[in-house]
Amino acid sequence: MAVFSNGGIGIDFGSGNTTVYLEDEETVYREPTCALVSRENASEIFALGKDAHRMIGRTMQDSALISPVSDGGVADSDLAAMMILSAAEKATERRKPFEKSRLAITIPHGATRVERAALASAVQLTGAKKALIMKSSVAAAIGAQLRIERPRAHLIISVGSCVTEISILSLFGVVASRTMKTGSLAFDEAIVRYIRREKGLVIGLNTAEELKKDIGSAIAPDKPSDPVLLRGRHVRTGKPSTESVTSLDIARALEEPIRAITEALSDALYNVPPELAGDILEDGIHVTGGGALLEGFIEKLKKETQLDVFMSAHPQDDAALGAGRAASDDRLARHLINAGSAFEV
Repeated sequence: MAVFSNGGIGIDFGSGNTTVYLEDEETVYREPTCALVSRENASEIFALGKDAHRMIGRTMQDSALISPVSDGGVADSDLAAMMILSAAEKATERRKPFEKSRLAITIPHGATRVERAALASAVQLTGAKKALIMKSSVAAAIGAQLRIERPRAHLIISVGSCVTEISILSLFGVVASRTMKTGSLAFDEAIVRYIRREKGLVIGLNTAEELKKDIGSAIAPDKPSDPVLLRGRHVRTGKPSTESVTSLDIARALEEPIRAITEALSDALYNVPPELAGDILEDGIHVTGGGALLEGFIEKLKKETQLDVFMSAHPQDDAALGAGRAASDDRLARHLINAGSAFEV
């Protein structure tokens, strides 16, 4: 009897965002992985996803914004189940989205046994009758249409919100992998620290993210952008204040987290088994994840490694796309299970 069939639902359940892909409709739905809860009673939930994210910095004193996922691993199974179910209901526009559809959901390769068990528990709580938990790097490679079924090495870097994975894949499996507790959220935090230190201004993560998207770059520009007026709270006086920043400021702010990724990549390349080095030299590096969209990131990796670097047209959706395909293809699911890249719940 087939475990998976057409109409599968793929979910990339990350620390920053939950991305849902509907294989039969070829549509993608995304919302923040967060919930607004009572400080006194965390089980009292005021809002989930997008509704909760809009309230960052504007929440009531008796409420707190939390995520059921910490550094890529599920920390609260009950809340995770609510988030998964809520996102799937919004994407499918129906109650009980997993009643007839199969679910495949991602997890980092470096997840601990406890984190895997927590995600499995969350999936069961959603009411999913048949589900597959698969490694996120493998899902991203499938979504990016890499030919990982062949006995040939593929090096893929997945830059998520809180976790960056550097993996070598072959024959549907993970040959080697390195997980770093850094990602696009670390970029935002670095900008917040820099603006506070260099400009004497306190800003929020939302503002930092907007700066990153608008004028951020992994490479210092030859010519800085026109100054951008930035509003925040002055460090000393505590009063509202305005300072100007340029693209050069943001590039300087991002130097530290970008360096951490490039150094880890260089170290990973140095330790690549000789049998696989030739494949990577020929095929280059594949980059995925929302953090890869940072301006100049691809060029930075090319410069540091002297290798070709490729990115799909939708890196932030790759993992969800791959999970959706695994959820709808019984043969693919079996290959992944046999290779140790996925397990059934």
